[in-house]
Amino acid sequence: MHDSRHRARTSLVLLGLLSLGGCDKRPEPGASTAEKPGPTGQAGPTETRIALEVPPGLALMVDGEPRGNAPAGPLIVSPGKHALEVEGPCGKASASVDAAAGALTTVGAGDFAGLKVARLAVVAKQLDGTPVRPAVFLGDWAVPGIAGAQVLIPACKLRLTITAEGLGGFMEDIEFEAGQAYVRDVVLAPGPDMVRIHGGHFRMGPPGPDLYDPKFVGVGPGEDFEGWPWIKTYEVDVQTFEIDRTEVTAEQFHACYKAGYCSRSVLLWGGTKTPKEHAQCSTEIFEDLRDPKSGRAAHPANCVAPWEVEKYCQWVGKRLPSDAEWEFAARSRNSGYACAWGGDHTIKIGCDRSKYGQDAGTKDVCSFPEDNTEQGLCDMMGNVAELVTHAVVPGRPMENDCPYNTVTRGGRWGEGYMLNFEPGGCLGMQQSERYGFRCARDVAAAGGPR
Repeated sequence: MHDSRHRARTSLVLLGLLSLGGCDKRPEPGASTAEKPGPTGQAGPTETRIALEVPPGLALMVDGEPRGNAPAGPLIVSPGKHALEVEGPCGKASASVDAAAGALTTVGAGDFAGLKVARLAVVAKQLDGTPVRPAVFLGDWAVPGIAGAQVLIPACKLRLTITAEGLGGFMEDIEFEAGQAYVRDVVLAPGPDMVRIHGGHFRMGPPGPDLYDPKFVGVGPGEDFEGWPWIKTYEVDVQTFEIDRTEVTAEQFHACYKAGYCSRSVLLWGGTKTPKEHAQCSTEIFEDLRDPKSGRAAHPANCVAPWEVEKYCQWVGKRLPSDAEWEFAARSRNSGYACAWGGDHTIKIGCDRSKYGQDAGTKDVCSFPEDNTEQGLCDMMGNVAELVTHAVVPGRPMENDCPYNTVTRGGRWGEGYMLNFEPGGCLGMQQSERYGFRCARDVAAAGGPR
C-alpha cells in the first residue's frame, strides 16, 4: 500500500510538469511554424520566406532589428508587412515588403530606395602568371565571394583595394555606375602597394594661369621679384598608369639583392659617385646585399644609383615613372594643385603640413599621411626626393649627358617648403642620401570596365 501511494504521487508530479511546459508539446494540427522565425535555414512548406537580390554581405535590419549580413539564402519571416534596411559602403537603403504566408517573396535591388548596384570581377595573379586568391575591399567593406566571378556590388565612388599575403596590393578609385560590369585584371608583385592613376590632360609647371608668365620661354627656373619661380609650362597627355603607393623601402630593396636579381656591378660601381653622408643612408651601401641599417628597414631606400633603381624595378615587372607621370600623380591629377592635397597658391608654397622639414633624416614610409595625395600616394611631398625619367614632351629639350635619362623630382627632409612642379637636374651616376625612388608600370586596356 505504501508503494501504491508513492507511485500515485509520482504520476501527479509528472502531470504537473507537463502542464507547466516542462517538456515540449506537439503543435496543434495546422499551427504555423513561422511564429518565431530564424534568420535563414531550410524552409518548411508553410514557412514565409524573403529572397534578397542585393549585394551579399550588406548589413541587414528587419523591422528595426539587426539580422547580421544579407544572407545568400532565403530569409525566414512571419507573414505580413516588413521594413527592410541594408547598409554598405554607399550608405543605407530601405524597402517595404508584404510577405504572404507560405510563399517566397523576392525583393530586388531596385525595390530598395537609395540602392544602386553594379557588378565586379577581380582576377589577380603573380608576375609569373600564378593565380592569387586575394581579399577584396570597397572602402572598408569586404566583398564576399569574389574569386574571378562577377558579384553584385553597391554602385557609387569607392576605393577598390586588393590584397594578398606576401605581395604588394592594389588600389584604385572607381566611380561605379549602376548597371555596369567591371573587371580588374591585376598583377600583385613584391614591394609596395600600387595605385592606379587614371590618365588625362595636364599642364606641367606652376599652377595658374595667374601665377606664371605664359610668355616665359627660358629653360631653367628663375625667380621674379616676389620669389615666384618662372618655369616654362608644357601641355601633356598622361596615359593611365600604376605607381607605387610608397617609396621603395630599404627592406624591399634588400630583397632584390637576396633574390639574386640585383647585384653590385663592378663596372658600374666603379663609375658611381658615393654619397657624402654615409650615416644618412638607410642601407649598407658597401655591402654586397645592401642590408638595411638597424631600425631603418621601413625607411625609403636612398643612396641608390640609377642603374640600381632600374634593376630593382625590372625585378618586380615595373619601370621608373616619368617626370610627367610623377608630377601628375603628385598633384592629385590636377594642374591647379601646388601640393599633393591642393595647397594655397602663394609664393614659396609650403607643402609641409606634417612638418617633415623640421626633422633631419628619413622616416618610415607613409609617416606623413596629412600630405597624401587624393588617390592615397604617400611621401610625394617629403621623406626623400625621387628618381624619375625625363619624359619626351613636345617643345621641351632633353637632358644632356644624362646616364639612364634619370632626373629627380619632389621635396626631401630638411626642407620647409617645396615646389613639386620645379624639376631637378640629372642625377647621373651618383648616389645621394637625399634621393630614393618608387616604380611604375603601364596599364593594359583590359583593365577597364566591360
